Amino acid sequence: MTGATSDQRVPRSSAVRRCRSVALAFAIIGGVLVVVATVMIWAARLSLGKNSYVSGLGATGEVTAPVFNAALLMVAIGGLSIAGALQRVLPSREPGQRRTRVGLLLVPWLLVGLSSLCFLVASRVTCTYECPIPSNPLFTLQDAVHISFAVLGFALACLAMIGSALGSRLRAVRRLSWFAGSAVAVIAGLGGLLSLAEVGQQVGSWLEFAAMTIALFWLVGYGLAEVLAVGKADDDGRPGSTMEDARQVDAASSARG
Repeated sequence: MTGATSDQRVPRSSAVRRCRSVALAFAIIGGVLVVVATVMIWAARLSLGKNSYVSGLGATGEVTAPVFNAALLMVAIGGLSIAGALQRVLPSREPGQRRTRVGLLLVPWLLVGLSSLCFLVASRVTCTYECPIPSNPLFTLQDAVHISFAVLGFALACLAMIGSALGSRLRAVRRLSWFAGSAVAVIAGLGGLLSLAEVGQQVGSWLEFAAMTIALFWLVGYGLAEVLAVGKADDDGRPGSTMEDARQVDAASSARG
């Protein structure tokens, strides 16, 4: 009886390790794409000799448009890759665990995936030159589509941060997510208000770039931390379920904290 159980564990352990290896590959590829894209966006911003909000870099006719839109597409693909990695290693809930309505809605990997799809659309449908705001007579349907998907993508990313802050198994990730989510909400909100009010736009634009950078680096750190934490038990050569690994990592995290 013991031998049969052992034989069942070996293939199961191999399957779990393969799943984790694939997830880690997706997380690394996605992380590299997002980091490179962030560098490209900042290089485009610093090369521009005038004030600009994030979406303005990719506006029709702007000199930085080719680089920015390629970078935004990389963010979308990288985000989808990280979402796929998280989906493979993060169960919807532990056996016997009851989740709140908020917990059921704020599923980080799903929110990251939806956010990435929004940025994919925003990278293909850019705003017109200088990205006019809704109150501007030059505002067009193209601008409305781009801004809607860009704002929705950013909002979904913030919800993903809240979801990870509430549900991550790692204390460090929960704290990082609270910090990142709060910082992005405050910084981006202030920058957006300045933009709509058409005052302090130079400050508002830099605030928007800062919020973007925090969100993108949170995405990379969160994805890699979760995938590496789940596979940590493999270092000891022990078979085990994803949730068993998670409990051990969380217990170790709590003991250190």
